[in-house]
Amino acid sequence: MLTISTFNIQNNGKSYQQEKAVQIKKYLEDYAIDLLNLQEVFIPCENDLLKLLKDTSYRLYGTYRYKLGIMKRINEKTPVLTQKRVLFHKTYHLPFLPSLLKRIVTKVVIQEDDGRKITVLNTHLDYKYDITKKRQLNFLLKLISKEENPMIITGDFNLKNNKKIFLDFIDKLEGLGIYHVETSDKTLKQSKYKRAIDHVFYSKDFTLLDVKIVKDLLISDHYPVLVKIK
Repeated sequence: MLTISTFNIQNNGKSYQQEKAVQIKKYLEDYAIDLLNLQEVFIPCENDLLKLLKDTSYRLYGTYRYKLGIMKRINEKTPVLTQKRVLFHKTYHLPFLPSLLKRIVTKVVIQEDDGRKITVLNTHLDYKYDITKKRQLNFLLKLISKEENPMIITGDFNLKNNKKIFLDFIDKLEGLGIYHVETSDKTLKQSKYKRAIDHVFYSKDFTLLDVKIVKDLLISDHYPVLVKIK
């Protein structure tokens, strides 16, 4: 069984306190999460996380969207945090124009104890322009279509599951044998609608066991999505 979570931790900049990193570590350990895929991870929070996890077997994979030192306030990464054996990891830049803010996707290939490999993608799409989101989804589709391993795809897609471009994306993934985890509640706290914008997908190689939106973690403007598959 694999326990997976996607969680936009919210880049809260100057108001950041180490307690955020403490709570992320607690969440990771309380639920024995195998893959914690985060969005909006910013430098001070990552530094604290790395210190807190130093004596554990968890490691964090992924790079920032800008070179360190450049645009530090809005520099973020979409890392995969895991204690699994990692064979490969790389961060790709997504197309972002006409938006001015770069977006990325982190790819990690893990290996299970029995030798099977799983490819994990974690991303955070543009929040403003549908045309940009569509281009980013097309980039993801090209990346996904090249994979031979079973896949887990997560992220803050900034798209509710009733948006046409997202429904088209779901249909194309189903054609590749990859399925969307349906949820019945919101993941952005201030949303008026009970529709998630944070999503998880899994290959047909897996069976979905459970899905939960975690409402008692108060360190972000998002709720984490927690999924168990086998």
